[in-house]
Amino acid sequence: MHQAALHTIPAALREYFTITEIDHADLLAAGLFQRKFGSPPPLAGHHLVALHRADDGVLRVAGYSHAGEFGDVCLIGGACTDGPVMRCLPAAQAAAIRAAGGVWYLLIKYMFARYADRCEAFFGYCGDPRALEVDLAAGFEPAGPQHLLVHWHKPLHDHVRRALIAKVDALGPF
Repeated sequence: MHQAALHTIPAALREYFTITEIDHADLLAAGLFQRKFGSPPPLAGHHLVALHRADDGVLRVAGYSHAGEFGDVCLIGGACTDGPVMRCLPAAQAAAIRAAGGVWYLLIKYMFARYADRCEAFFGYCGDPRALEVDLAAGFEPAGPQHLLVHWHKPLHDHVRRALIAKVDALGPF
């Protein structure tokens, strides 16, 4: 069961900004993902989009991220923000989103809340210094192996933590 996660979006943003899960990324986020990563988005897993509603009511995808379950952990990745969409926002709205941490930060917080009951820990893999700043601000911490990040949202014995890190590290980049 998914947990409620709307509370992770500051109330002041909710008039024009939301995050929601979609069944298939192809419909709303494939173009953005292709531009950022040079490949289509994953087929399986959870697809989350950050949406901005313009004054004329048109919804635009401001960002995308993917969450995949890997046994007892959740792998988060594929994050991308649509720069052209963000540049078209009214200055006050863009500033408010940035002040709340930015699109990627808000997507991470949303996923942490929404999928907390489905996993023992969240993992990310990040080699980009700018994205790493956001990851750490949102609650990830270095897991040990290079580029591997973890968010422990529940108490776990150190042996379990080490085993989960080893399992995810064995996957390589994701």
